[in-house]
Amino acid sequence: MAVGSNPSRPLITELVAELVRSRMGPALGRIAPITLMVDELNQLRNEVARLRRELNHVLRVLGQEEKLPQQPRPPFLLLDAEVISIRHSADKMPILLKAEEGYACIYLNDNDGRARGLFQIDENGSARFEIWNKDQEVVVSIGETKDGAGEIFVASADGKPRAGLKVHELGGIVSAQNSAGQTNVLMLGKDQGGTFVVADAEGRPVAEITTVDGDGVVSIKGKTGYQTAYMGCDENRGLIAVLGKEGEQAVALTSNEKGGTLVFFDSKGEPKSSLPK
Repeated sequence: MAVGSNPSRPLITELVAELVRSRMGPALGRIAPITLMVDELNQLRNEVARLRRELNHVLRVLGQEEKLPQQPRPPFLLLDAEVISIRHSADKMPILLKAEEGYACIYLNDNDGRARGLFQIDENGSARFEIWNKDQEVVVSIGETKDGAGEIFVASADGKPRAGLKVHELGGIVSAQNSAGQTNVLMLGKDQGGTFVVADAEGRPVAEITTVDGDGVVSIKGKTGYQTAYMGCDENRGLIAVLGKEGEQAVALTSNEKGGTLVFFDSKGEPKSSLPK
């Protein structure tokens, strides 16, 4: 064998066996342990080579292999687990993915491990995104209704809804609520036109701006729910009316081809006098 040459593994094995025979004489039975050790060493080499191939495959799938641009990309990445966490460090887990039958979600956590964001597909197949504050109260919710429409809710720090945007069968709705959860303002868009409603602290409507047959109308109501004032118009005139406590007409200010007219009514709603006479 020439100096500096690289003998093959079978030749090395034979040289080792010959060396043992020259030292130990005819006791050939003692060569078996040497042969067994060489076989185990070869198996170990094969196992290491297999692990390296599998590691290269994992690195290629995760995009961490140095020669990734020269290698084909897999069609998808399959991770078979109910929960998958993405860690920043041993004690930081900013992202958690969870999958169950008919349900999937992604949690976004802060540095203290509190969930601050949630994107999910619920058991009804509806998608929703939520933002939670440090007290784990939902303060923003963007999602899908049972009818497949969209809705947005914004809550105060204690988790109580204070404003909302959603779609109703009549049209789009924007609402604002007080701390007790009562709706104070409601804006509705529908095919016939828009409606703006103002309610008191108990949620009772007290003022409304809407359209009737394409004309604008303003209606004022008292605590009893009766209309107490009205302002409207048509293509020929405008009208302002003051009503009694039960909705009967008391005073009306209107206009005609001759000018303005002020009419007074009795307790039964019948005209009694007018200006000008």
